[in-house]
Amino acid sequence: MTGLLVLVVAALAAGGILAVLMLRDPGYVLIAYGDATLETSLWLALGAWLLAWLAIAAVLFLIRRLLRGRLRLSDWMATKRREGLRKRALQGTMFLAEGRVQEAAPALLGAAASMETPLLAYFAAARAANAAGDTGTRERALERARQDVPDAAFVIDLVCAELQQDRNEWQASVDLLTSLRQKAPRHPLVLQRLFRAYQSLADWDAIAELAPALPGDVDAETRIAIWRTRLGKSKDSVDAVEHARNTWRAMPKELRTAEALILDYVDILAARGADNEAEAVLRRGLKAQWRSAWVRRYATLAGNAAERAKQAAEWLAEHPDDPALLYALGVLAIETGDTEAARTYLQRSSDLEPAPATLIELGRLSAGAGNQAAAGDYLAAALRHLAA
Repeated sequence: MTGLLVLVVAALAAGGILAVLMLRDPGYVLIAYGDATLETSLWLALGAWLLAWLAIAAVLFLIRRLLRGRLRLSDWMATKRREGLRKRALQGTMFLAEGRVQEAAPALLGAAASMETPLLAYFAAARAANAAGDTGTRERALERARQDVPDAAFVIDLVCAELQQDRNEWQASVDLLTSLRQKAPRHPLVLQRLFRAYQSLADWDAIAELAPALPGDVDAETRIAIWRTRLGKSKDSVDAVEHARNTWRAMPKELRTAEALILDYVDILAARGADNEAEAVLRRGLKAQWRSAWVRRYATLAGNAAERAKQAAEWLAEHPDDPALLYALGVLAIETGDTEAARTYLQRSSDLEPAPATLIELGRLSAGAGNQAAAGDYLAAALRHLAA
């Protein structure tokens, strides 16, 4: 209250002093511009200048208020838009977590640009679209990612290849991964996904080329498949036997006891008349590791049946109840003309394991002996086992 009173007294004093000055001397102001002149008192000129300054200040004040209001409106609208996009992103994430992939993809794609890490949102949108089978939206999401985050093009293509493989688009993924391999020849994930694609396409030649570059050991099944492919090429060679021999020598020793590889090698040798060599391969294989499939194949080789029967009889001492060996002895006995021994061996084999091949041979023996009823029974039993 005292301060206000002081201000009032000061204002009255200043006004009084100003009034005395104005009465004592009104002053004189002349403004000339070209031929025009303006004459007025000093105090009127000062008053006009003060009013003009106040008017300009008022206009500037209004302009600032309008601009601030507009900026606030713009900020408010931008904030509302960001909130809306964040809500949409959250909704898309929830849809994805709930497995509602068809709804998740467009929500995530629409909100990606507003997120602090848009690349993750684009990837989530692409995965959701891929799970829904919507490859068009998947490609749009990845293309948007390439445009918004161009520095991440390699990673985006890597994710694209992964999603293609998830949809069994194997050849498309091979094309994309091959281009990525040119940029990063030893990138482990590129190599692993290429390997997976080649496996699905059964492109064993490509796997054989890729295998040395893989970061980890190739599983035994794949290595066997690679070498089976290489052995298979021998069949188309002018000298198939020599080609097969060279492939066999080049093969890692630990694979030379693989069941399928020995059978393939033996088939190539036997098909081109190298029966003794085929027999020797099987005999060495059986000495190292007993395999029923090899024993059965041993019985069906061409060549000296008596010698093979003698060898099989020696094995019988160590494997008296092996149905595959008894089957082999029965087949060899048929070749040497000893039908009674053949019947005995085959019947023992069938009692242990009623395999269709054994039952068929028993049926043939019965038919050859004129026992059609027994032959029919054996053949019917064989059919039942084949159908099982």
